[in-house]
Amino acid sequence: MSSLPNSSYQYENLFKQETKPFLKPDTFLVGVCGGSASGKTSVCREIIRQLKGKKVDIIAQDWFYKPLTKEQRQDSANYNFDSPLAIDLDLLTEKLRELKKGKVVQCPDYDFVSHSRTKKTHQVSGDVILIEGIFTFETKALRDLYDMKIFVDVDSDIRLSRRILRDTSERGRTIKGVIGQYFRFVKPGFENFVAPKRKFADVIILRGSSNIVAINLLLDRIKAELQNHKPQKKNPFIYNRYSKDLEILSIPTFKKVRVKN
Repeated sequence: MSSLPNSSYQYENLFKQETKPFLKPDTFLVGVCGGSASGKTSVCREIIRQLKGKKVDIIAQDWFYKPLTKEQRQDSANYNFDSPLAIDLDLLTEKLRELKKGKVVQCPDYDFVSHSRTKKTHQVSGDVILIEGIFTFETKALRDLYDMKIFVDVDSDIRLSRRILRDTSERGRTIKGVIGQYFRFVKPGFENFVAPKRKFADVIILRGSSNIVAINLLLDRIKAELQNHKPQKKNPFIYNRYSKDLEILSIPTFKKVRVKN
């Protein structure tokens, strides 16, 4: 320690020995999987409603459907939307990795009437991000990114009736077309790809959003996990992932140290 010229005092930075900056906690990612029309979105909405004081956002896996070619659109009734190959899972994985770094991401938008992506994008960011869809557990790369994995389990008859109501009112389908697609693609897709991923879930919610007890227990778990993500107030430097730089949140204080001559 060298003394300051012409002074009997020297100043020592209190934070001189703080060599490791404290990193901003990762965004908390929750994967929500389940069969078509099982109520995944309703469960997510209930979680968002009850997580007051937190910025919670949602990503729909349906945004990531691959646009159909002109030939595929002309024969869309025979296109299998219930295969993982119909989803751009690589792009979804890339967006989740960016979110994990605290970034704001722009996700695509998909039009189920024209079977194409629109010019619209969905801006997503937050403390907690819910990712819902039938193939959200499909790859290990996706599963490894989630801090929690939820599977919504609902009887197949209920799922079929909900799908008929949704697809006829929102997606321009006929009842005959919806039922035909269900038994040709949806049911086999669930049995081959979705149901086997149930084993990867941390929490299984039976009966969907109507299971208030299960959702309340789930919320308690999420809140406890979020507490573990809080930064400890030990260092005045916090990593700002948006600028990829150190952001000074408080001015370091100094103390006077008397130098003995």
